[in-house]
Amino acid sequence: MAQADDHTGIAVEFEHLLREHHKPLLGYIHSLVRDLEDAEDLFQQTMLILWKKFSTFDRQQSFLAWGCGVARLEVSNYFRVRGRNRLYFTDDLNLLLANAQAEFGRDEFESREEALGACVQKLRERDRELLKTCYGVAHGVVQAAKATSRSAQSIHNSLRRIRRALYECIERTMKQETQPEIIG
Repeated sequence: MAQADDHTGIAVEFEHLLREHHKPLLGYIHSLVRDLEDAEDLFQQTMLILWKKFSTFDRQQSFLAWGCGVARLEVSNYFRVRGRNRLYFTDDLNLLLANAQAEFGRDEFESREEALGACVQKLRERDRELLKTCYGVAHGVVQAAKATSRSAQSIHNSLRRIRRALYECIERTMKQETQPEIIG
């Protein structure tokens, strides 16, 4: 009976950690795999592996960093099997991204997510449409180029400009949130 209680306690702990880190972990995987359906499949595979290996998880470490590390390996395997490595980040860059994501606290991640939403709304309509076309389900730069009668390079340049503007907007927003309000 005690073994069943231990198993239930472990399951509850895993469920709690998964609920807490579901969004950032899926977001991390989606940042590596542009197709949302593939990202969701990889997320499910990652969750199975995390559950199977949960007994080896060091509770002193970040669950998110551990999950991102496992996800990175699953994504690498996914690309190796499909032979599409050229379109995505290197393992070294993926590791840097996983470590950087682990450094963000949950509150900061949510604040940045909110800031991103607000900043996207501040973009010009055509820039928002370009983001939807490029990052929507089953879309990409090539499809956006065809849809807008522009070159792929022109789309890449626009996306670089939009991402830079979003980054700067998020950083300004985050800076305003952390500075105390001065009254008087």
